[in-house]
Order: sequence, then C-alpha cells, then structure tokens
Amino acid sequence: MSGTGNNNLISRLEGIDLDFTGLLTNSIPLQCGTLFFNQDLTNDVFFDKLTNISCINDKMIDDALALFAKYGTAPYIYTLNYADLEDKLLKKNFKLYDVQHVLVKTPNSTKATKIHMISSDESMLWSKTFCDAYDCQDWVTSVDKIVKKSIQSIEYYVDESASSCVALYEKDSMLGLYCLGTIPSMRKRGLAMSLIDFALSEVKKRNLELLMLETYRKDELVNFYLKQGFKEIYQKNIYTI
Repeated sequence: MSGTGNNNLISRLEGIDLDFTGLLTNSIPLQCGTLFFNQDLTNDVFFDKLTNISCINDKMIDDALALFAKYGTAPYIYTLNYADLEDKLLKKNFKLYDVQHVLVKTPNSTKATKIHMISSDESMLWSKTFCDAYDCQDWVTSVDKIVKKSIQSIEYYVDESASSCVALYEKDSMLGLYCLGTIPSMRKRGLAMSLIDFALSEVKKRNLELLMLETYRKDELVNFYLKQGFKEIYQKNIYTI
C-alpha cells in the first residue's frame, strides 16, 4: 500500500473512531484536538481521552488537564505518529500508559452464525453482558442509558446465550467493531469469534470495504487478531499522568 493510500485509510479509520466515540460520550473541541468525557464512566481509557491532536500547544494540554479534573476523570492523551508531542508530554511528567492497535480485515469467506440484534426494549440485556464481560457492573445503568440513546446509530448484538456482546458502527464503506467481550465463565468457547464472523459476513453482505477494530496492548489480543487474518494499519500511544 502506498504512503498516500495508507494515510487516506488512517484518516478514514480515525474518522469512524471519532464518530463512534462521540455517540457514546460528550465531546469538546479544543484548539487542535478533541476531548471526550463521560461523567458516568470516569477513568476509562476509551471513554475519557484527548485525541485527534494536530498541533503542539501547551495551553491546549493545560486546558485539557483542567477539564479532565473538572469532570473527575484521569487524563488519557492519544498520540498518532507525533514524536514532538510525545516529548512535550514527557516533559510535563506524563508517562506512557498503553498502546492502541488499529487493525482491519477484508472478508474472503464468511461463516453462518446465529446472533441476536438488540432492540431498544432489550438494551439492558446487552448492557448487563457488556458490564459482566468488562467487570464494570456498577456502570450498568449508565451503559444502558448510552445504549438506548445511541441504538438508532449503533447496532448492538449478543450471541444466542447472551454471554458475548459486540457493537457495530458503519461509516465510509467500513464497519467498525467495538465493545467485543464475553463474560468470564463463558470464555474460550468461540463466542466472541462467532460475533467477529458475523461482522465479517455483514461487511460482505453490505458490499463494504473492510472490518476495523481496535485493541489495547495491555489486553494482549493483538496476536490473536493477527492469527485471524487481521492486518495492523497503525497504532496510537496513550499517555497519562
């Protein structure tokens, strides 16, 4: 893939991520970045972050820190191929917290899978599965409120046993796969993989270009996705204080 083509793909992938995040959280545009926060889901590396940064600006970083403090959440700052910004953050006593990997796959074949699409009336079923999978049961009411609010734009699914969940978001000829998780007692049974297979089948069915997903280095799933045929396109470093 050429450099120009790769940059275009990165821009599109960033676009779907910004849109998806904005549907689940509040956003504030800053001088050259976007701050996302959700006061009900604080201290979360996905829901509470400064990202989409296009310049090095001390005031913006200080303003972001003030906003993170105002909304009672830890500050997470995402950088994308921006060494000078990372140097600035290190000088401000930030430290590398994690790395987010962005991967894509184009389906070459699909498998028949049986899963259930969540309706607005069933939002709590998805919310409970998600919170059990991610060990955040105290968030279930807040997550359910988010699901109800966003269900016209985001597709929410569970497997037949409601033990595994996923959220799908379509934009710009791509399907974004988010919030994939399985409750602990049902892991290693192929349930999450069945949801991935379903998402890939939807990419093909809808004549889309690819399926994209994000995973964090700390979750130690990058190699798993690579073995499933996903290709890593880029990664973002995440800093916090």
